[in-house]
Parts: sequence; C-alpha cells; structure tokens
Amino acid sequence: MKLRVALVCDAHEFAGAEHYAAVLADELRADVELVAVIPGPAPDEMEARFTAAGARVRRVPGLSRIPTRRSVEALRRVLRDEDPALVHVNMTDQGDALGPLLAARLARRPAVGVLHNVIPNRAAWREAVSRVALRLPARVIAVSEPVGSYARRGGVGVTVVQNGLPQVRALDDARARLGLDAGAFVVGGIGRLHDQKAWDVLMEAAADVRAARPDIRFVVLGEGPERAALERHAAAEHVTLAGYVQDASSYAGAFDVLAVPSRYEAFGLVALEAMQLSVPVVAAAVGGLPDVVGDAGLLVPPEDPAALAGAILRLAREPDLRRELGRRGTIRARERFGSDRMARETLDVYEGVLRG
Repeated sequence: MKLRVALVCDAHEFAGAEHYAAVLADELRADVELVAVIPGPAPDEMEARFTAAGARVRRVPGLSRIPTRRSVEALRRVLRDEDPALVHVNMTDQGDALGPLLAARLARRPAVGVLHNVIPNRAAWREAVSRVALRLPARVIAVSEPVGSYARRGGVGVTVVQNGLPQVRALDDARARLGLDAGAFVVGGIGRLHDQKAWDVLMEAAADVRAARPDIRFVVLGEGPERAALERHAAAEHVTLAGYVQDASSYAGAFDVLAVPSRYEAFGLVALEAMQLSVPVVAAAVGGLPDVVGDAGLLVPPEDPAALAGAILRLAREPDLRRELGRRGTIRARERFGSDRMARETLDVYEGVLRG
C-alpha cells in the first residue's frame, strides 16, 4: 500500500514554495497517496497543479498564514477525516505554518515541516514565535544549507534536502508573447514584486546599463504588493513590469540574461530554471544563490546596482562567455538539482519519522 500523506499549504498565492510542493507531489505519486490541503481562496492554478500531479485536493475555508482557533480546528477535522500517516507542512518562511503544525499536533499525526526561506531582521517576538513553531514538527527539512544552519542554531532537528526541478519546457514563441523583438538583447527577471526580490535595485542598474547600451531591454514577469512603489521609482521607465504570467519559468528562454538581484534568497528556483534552459544568470551573492549558480553565472554583492550593471554589460559584450555559462548551467542543473533526487531524499525523511 502507498504511504498516505497530507500536504498542507496555507499560502493564498502560487509562488516558489507552492511550485516546489507540486513538483514533489508529481515525483512521489508512485510511492505516496497524497492529499493536498489548501486554503479556500487559493488560486485555481494551485489546485490545477496538484490535481495534475495526481493528488486529491481539499480546500479549507479560513486556512491562512495567520491562524485562528476556527481555522486550526477546521484543519484538524480534515486531517482526522483523511487519516494520513504523516502531515507534510509547507513553511514559506520561519513565520509561517503555525496553524497547520498545531492542527497536526491536535490530530495526533506526525508532521514534517519544510522550511523554504528565512526572513532576516525580524522582530524578536516574531523570532520567538518562529522558534516555537519550528519545534512542533517531528523533523524539519531545509531547502538549502543556509536555511538548515538557521534551524540548527535554534536547536531544531533538521535535514537539508536541496530543491530540485524537472526539466523546464521552453516556449518557442516566448519573445513574441512578451512583445519582445527577436533580435533584441533582453535581461529578464521572474518573481513576485516584493521587497525581497530587489527589483528597485534592478531598475537602478538598468538605468546605468541603458546609459551605455540603450538597445538593451529589461522585463520582469510577476505581480505583487510592490508594484505601485516600483512604478513610482525614478528609474521605472527602464524596466517593463509585464505582470503575472502563468508558468513563467517557461518564458526564461526568451532572455539573454536572467537577473536575480534578491536581498535574501534561501535557494533560488528561478535561477535553476534559467540554467536548465542554458540562460546565464547574474545573481546577488546571498543565501543559497551562490550554491545554486556556482560557476554557471556571475555573482555580485547585494544592494549594489553598479556591480549588477557591470556584470550585465560584461555579458552583453562577451557572447562566448554567455554561451559557456549557459553550457555550465545546463550541466549543473542536471547533475545536482534533479527533482527525482529531491523526492528520494524527502521520502527518506518521511520513512525516518515514521520509524520514530
């Protein structure tokens, strides 16, 4: 019989952590009977991706990152009804998933918490709550070594299972769909319009780049709470904010360079997706990005528009370097970051928890 697992996501958007969960569900379908438990208002894309991965989907009204007594009780009832051997809780960051972890404890089911990110410089009281939450699961999985180090400093039992992805399928007409000229040199970004992603830094870098090379185009795919602020930025005219695009990773092949200027990043799935498509990456040297990018891109200091601009201009001048970085990225992504490896290591954690 297959192992029955409830995979709980309390996010109201389909972002990197939810993409990870859908990939994992697909890879585990041969060994695991999975029920994906998601919020009532979760986007249709989340349900569709889990369904396509072979999971049954249960929506729980009230489930969100801010738990209430009612939402915890509703989730507890669902878990008791589904009767999983184990509860897999998707923790977007260290302040997330307290409600699902409490519900699993109340339902008397062992839980594995997967920690996807660590937000820096949080208030002391928030960190105290997070430390309590991280002690609730039987085991914490960290998606990168920096995240694992954070959990260990809190005395939490942790296993590092680096993210992995199946091969991204590139769109042949991605440039046409984005309204980009076939012959243009395009620097792209993919991700939420959030302070974490530092698109304001990219805008400042774009102004420097276009002062030297006005032919270079900049486009960012994604939506989020920082749109209005970014549109008011002094250098906003240099970067096109293209908005939300479903399956955005399939558009990465439209770019000559992918920029990842993040202020903090536990792993960097978008960099890995670009590497799969042989697109060279320029990334901030923060969190897990250096380990993901390795020798397949250029790393620059965070919060440094001049360094980011310089790396982009270098790649624009040196096509041979772009090709070589793209080649290395394809090899690195295939050899180190496959989704099958991620699934095997996750299943090992499940089995270890169930053995006690």
